[in-house]
Amino acid sequence: MVEENQLRRLQLLELEALIELRTFCQRHGMDFFLRGGSVMGAVKYSGFVPWDDDADIAIFRKDYDRLIELTATNEWSEKFDVISYKHNPEIHCYFPRVLLKEAIRKQEGLPKNNHLGLSVIDILPIDGSPNAAPLKAIYYAWVYIYRALAGVWTMGIEDTVDMHDSTKKKVLRFLKRIRIHRLYSQVGIYERLDRLYTKYPIEQSREIGTITGSLYKKEILPKEWWGKGHERAFENQSFLVPENDDAYLKQLYGENYLTYTPDITEQLARKHIK
Repeated sequence: MVEENQLRRLQLLELEALIELRTFCQRHGMDFFLRGGSVMGAVKYSGFVPWDDDADIAIFRKDYDRLIELTATNEWSEKFDVISYKHNPEIHCYFPRVLLKEAIRKQEGLPKNNHLGLSVIDILPIDGSPNAAPLKAIYYAWVYIYRALAGVWTMGIEDTVDMHDSTKKKVLRFLKRIRIHRLYSQVGIYERLDRLYTKYPIEQSREIGTITGSLYKKEILPKEWWGKGHERAFENQSFLVPENDDAYLKQLYGENYLTYTPDITEQLARKHIK
């Protein structure tokens, strides 16, 4: 019961952060989509997936870049910070995260899920991708290589959110053993990823998505599936989800996403707080 109460406490904290961030975005003429498991939660449960302890959003690249800069120069929240490698390399993550301010986390006795504190929202950019199949194959290969090289730097950082599967961990451990990361900096790789992700404008792309997400190329979808989005109930609020949220969820989680419930082992494996 204690663990269930703490999980719900975290979810409500994440909801509070979502509301504050959306208010800030809309004040500056922007908005974001729920992403991944948060879309699943909106469609299946009208709120959080019952065992989820994180929230994810996606935002078009032009607004993503603005959001990073605006939150770095504005006191947008009394409780939360947006941390990006562009202003704090110690985040050890390409995309920015919303963290509860550390003094508040300690005061409220909440756990850490990140070496910097408690991360409550991941913010991923929506980018374009190549239209031609050969170019797309090259693009995916470079994304995988750069992400692997960046991931080597994160190995061994205590309390960092780790969502790599066992195969990826073996690759990263091998790369770290041969000390390949001594040849480059993590921020340098993030900057290369930035240039790669922004190489193909959304306006000229037939498929777009959050390629930097945990499901890699599965997260590249026909542009019309995203569309302008539509509102879905989420707890006592509503947020944007992809226009064709059914097709989106089937691509990410399979045809039977509405009826499938993972067992307890899989639920625990997906948690950010162990």
